[in-house]
Amino acid sequence: MATIPQIRNRLLEGFPEKQADLLAHVVIEAHDDLVNRADFHALTGVVKELADSQRDLADAQKRTEERVEELAGAQTRTEQILSEVVTTQKKMLIRLDRLDGHMLEDQIAKNLPAFLGREFRRCRVLQRAEFVESLEDRLPEDALADLMRADAIATAKRAEQLVHLVVEASCTADSDDIDRAVRRTAALAQAGFTAIGIVACETISPQTLDAARSRGLRVLTNGWLLPEAA
Repeated sequence: MATIPQIRNRLLEGFPEKQADLLAHVVIEAHDDLVNRADFHALTGVVKELADSQRDLADAQKRTEERVEELAGAQTRTEQILSEVVTTQKKMLIRLDRLDGHMLEDQIAKNLPAFLGREFRRCRVLQRAEFVESLEDRLPEDALADLMRADAIATAKRAEQLVHLVVEASCTADSDDIDRAVRRTAALAQAGFTAIGIVACETISPQTLDAARSRGLRVLTNGWLLPEAA
């Protein structure tokens, strides 16, 4: 009969250390209690089957882990592709928004006299660069550079008074458009003109509309000049 260490070493081929120790003792105790060799052989057969099952289970677990790693890799690649798609989509939306903005600016410049209706008569869109250059002795350089970026500057008659209009065009008006219109209108006022700021847009929220009116701006939306705040 083999010793416990010998049996343990054999069992370590298919079992973890703790299980091998336990089974070695079980085998020895069973051997002592067995009446004949046939029963002992039956027991060793069961132990072999257990060892084979343990190895099969380990192989299946290894294959499962490999499959999980493959799925994790595929998920990572999918997330990278989705991130690239989202980035590309954002770039396209930015380009489309800029294109829409340029188209709106052109539309405003060409149709401003018609859009302003009867309230602002004899409206004339000025050549922006030429007009701003004429203000070089009236405004600091940073104010001149800022005015050069206005979407449109025009003159008009309002109740027989000559006024200068500063137009900021944006598909969706926001606080930045309001800030630019207020700042550039103030620059014209500083240069000695009666100036009115106009935010021209396709869409404006009630909150942005209230903010524009509270800062003395007029709002032109979809070709219609909205009335001043009551």
